[in-house]
Amino acid sequence: MKNYRTAIIGILLIVVATFCVAGYYLVPTQRILLQIYRDRFGNYEAKNIHTDNKNRNCVWGIDISHHQKSVNWKVLTEKNRPDFIFLKSTEGSSHTDSKYREYYKKAKEYQIPVGAYHFFSYQTDGKSQATNFITHAQLHQGDIYPVLDVEFRKNMKDKKWIVKQIKSFCHEIKKEYGVYPIIYCEKDYINRYLGDDFKEFHFWISDLYRKPKCNYAIWQYTDRGFVHGIGKVDNNRLNEDISLEELKL
Repeated sequence: MKNYRTAIIGILLIVVATFCVAGYYLVPTQRILLQIYRDRFGNYEAKNIHTDNKNRNCVWGIDISHHQKSVNWKVLTEKNRPDFIFLKSTEGSSHTDSKYREYYKKAKEYQIPVGAYHFFSYQTDGKSQATNFITHAQLHQGDIYPVLDVEFRKNMKDKKWIVKQIKSFCHEIKKEYGVYPIIYCEKDYINRYLGDDFKEFHFWISDLYRKPKCNYAIWQYTDRGFVHGIGKVDNNRLNEDISLEELKL
């Protein structure tokens, strides 16, 4: 019995230590527990949002990158034509997505409203990252606003640096396009870093468990939505109070 109790205590200490490490790396404990629940029971919200052409009940779109190595555009548009598509364009100050130009051309060919996003790096300054995005994305009038994707990472800088460099990126984008980028993030990221400094921005909120309880323009509600012509991919829906035209250059 003594050995049994010792083993239980040891397991509990490991669990506590694991959560402490997760907290150190800015990964909320709640998110870990929700992920366990989601893996076991699935995403209720996602299951109840139709993406097929006949039963769609929202303005619906997808976001893709080189990770979607094969896209059957004919099947995609015939079976479940998206109302919009976001494409990964760049990351950091030098990386470019290998599928961006091909997918951008295809989206235009099939007359699907398209936008581009930049994955923010904590290793280089915001201005150089914006330059990389502007050079590679080459967005035009009628395209959807640029998007800045900011996410929790293990190698994050302090809050002052993060806010300064995000502002720098956004300033360069506004100089080029006349608008601030849509910011893609989790609600927790807004609370921890962005706060009141970005009130005038549009947000694309990632919440795979429930409808966001904050102001948002776009909601990414699942990363496992089945789409004909692609397979499982990120699915998004537009806020009912916003029209897609409001988010176009």
